[in-house]
Amino acid sequence: MPEPDRQRAPGWQVWPGEVAEFREAVGQVRARLNALLSQAGELTGPAYQPQLGNNPVGNALAAKFADRISGGQGLLTYLNTALADLDQFVTGAEATVAKYTEADRTAET
Repeated sequence: MPEPDRQRAPGWQVWPGEVAEFREAVGQVRARLNALLSQAGELTGPAYQPQLGNNPVGNALAAKFADRISGGQGLLTYLNTALADLDQFVTGAEATVAKYTEADRTAET
């Protein structure tokens, strides 16, 4: 179905082709976030654990480092949330385009 003339369409418009381009761009961002997630996950491994000795200060700093990476408010949590939000946004945009495309088809018949 050809896209309408963009010059005559008033108001806020999103065309199906633009949503497909957006999905592809989000896929690139998603790939980068997945790479960051993988790298951040490596920080939780033994090779990256702080070597501060077995003392109260060293143990507290090591626990703080681990919490900043994998705790409830840590980097891994935020990266996973960003990925889930991207997926939800793209799914919603695609569903909206499908709804309006179907409404346009119905109106034509």
